[in-house]
Amino acid sequence: MNNWKECKLGEVGEVVTGKTPSKNNPEDWGSEIPFVTPTDYKNYKKYAFDSERKLSLSGAKRLSKKLLPLNSILVTCIGSDMGKVVINKIPVVTNQQINSIIPKEDIISYDFLYYQLVNIYDTLRIYGGDGTAVPIVNKSDFESIKIFLPPLPEQKAIASVLSSLDDKIDLLHRQNKTLESMAETLFRKWFVEKKYDSSISQFVYIQNGFAFESKDFIASGTEQIIKIKNIYDGIVDIDNTDYVDIKITENLDKCFKLFSGDILIAMTGAEIGKLGFIPATINSLWLNQRVGLIKEKYLGSKYLAYLQLKSDLGQDYIKNTATGSAQPNISSLAIENCEFPKLTEEEIRNYSLQLIPLFEKIVFNLGQIRTLEKLRDTLLPKLMSGTVRLSNFEEVRVSDFEE
Repeated sequence: MNNWKECKLGEVGEVVTGKTPSKNNPEDWGSEIPFVTPTDYKNYKKYAFDSERKLSLSGAKRLSKKLLPLNSILVTCIGSDMGKVVINKIPVVTNQQINSIIPKEDIISYDFLYYQLVNIYDTLRIYGGDGTAVPIVNKSDFESIKIFLPPLPEQKAIASVLSSLDDKIDLLHRQNKTLESMAETLFRKWFVEKKYDSSISQFVYIQNGFAFESKDFIASGTEQIIKIKNIYDGIVDIDNTDYVDIKITENLDKCFKLFSGDILIAMTGAEIGKLGFIPATINSLWLNQRVGLIKEKYLGSKYLAYLQLKSDLGQDYIKNTATGSAQPNISSLAIENCEFPKLTEEEIRNYSLQLIPLFEKIVFNLGQIRTLEKLRDTLLPKLMSGTVRLSNFEEVRVSDFEE
């Protein structure tokens, strides 16, 4: 690292703190220029192409000093979402909860800066944890945060390796969206004109989870417990779980055992009804209480239930059927009673078989995504600190790091 230097963020680019239009100028809102807030980050991975709210052209002109050019680095600097980072791929304005950096291209690669900020996420959180009720990193503190900077060619090589991984991950996510869209199109075609005179209990049942005791949870091990918190954005996170000792699962009924491709549904809480697939894995996974496992009665019929429960009709049914005001709950029986057209056994088998190859590919891709994310997250701190160096900046390949 003898040719790496320490720099402050304020030295590698212009820092811009966003601003919200005045209430006195309602005409500043419109549909032309994205107005990015921390809420939008839930829709982003690495890049920002859009936002929920937008400014008019006159509003963007009024806030022209806050208009960020392409490839600026947008960092949330307040509240529970603090430290999230994204690159804008269209001109945007942000609110005051976001500090952005317009990189000096002769000093730093915007891609490298993005990964450096992702890497110092914990540092950003520490800067904001000054004892205030709402953690915040102001502009001056943000500008003073230090990062290590290698020569520009090495920056670009490092960013290229990490970007290649993120590009592969993004491609797989987009492929999965296409596959699921194909399945949804088939589903609508089959049932759009059908009478909903039965339920999904024709072809699935819901397996409740086991009531593990809180005292049994441990920090690490081989026996992983899947809870509601692990279901996120259609995927089941199997890397950040609680564990129990193998002695507890040795004699546990195997109906609570989970496998690749299983589909889970949240049965309680604010996110009741959310669904997720378990990616391809050999991990030892077990189902916790208040998480439902969709068990199929016919090969592939769980996909019919998934598409119905995920649909607007299915989600409305779950929310309207749930009981409890403070903490909504839904029973396995109530989920099974979700409306569906009456089908013959032959129809169930025929529809299910058409869905199997689409969802099997989705599950396989989820396993690939998990592998690539783990590789990226392992490489990131090593490359950003100089612990792992790239010997040839012109010929570096992601495959050099893959097993």
